[in-house]
Amino acid sequence: METLKAAAQRNIATNDGVIRRWWIDKYKRPSNDPLYQARSIPEWQTEFYEDLYARRDELKAALESGDTDQGKTLQALNKLESILNQDEKGGSGDPLIDEWEKDLAEGRIPDLDK
Repeated sequence: METLKAAAQRNIATNDGVIRRWWIDKYKRPSNDPLYQARSIPEWQTEFYEDLYARRDELKAALESGDTDQGKTLQALNKLESILNQDEKGGSGDPLIDEWEKDLAEGRIPDLDK
């Protein structure tokens, strides 16, 4: 059971896992569906980002029109902007994790006690 849990955590942590879960949610079909298997991860990633950018524009329009709960919409927009900015900059978005990854990339053992 622990091996399965660890595999699930690794899948969630990878970009492929994020794309697969987005696809399942969007199309309401399993990832072993021939439709999913017919395209590559970069092709699905492109569609994933198209959806994110379209959603960002929808949230901005909703804020401008005032036809929505401004607080919740702004919170959703800020979270989405954070995701998009994080992807553009690289990194996890967590300064400590980014520092550990930098240490590892430079051949140093990260200080895990921080």
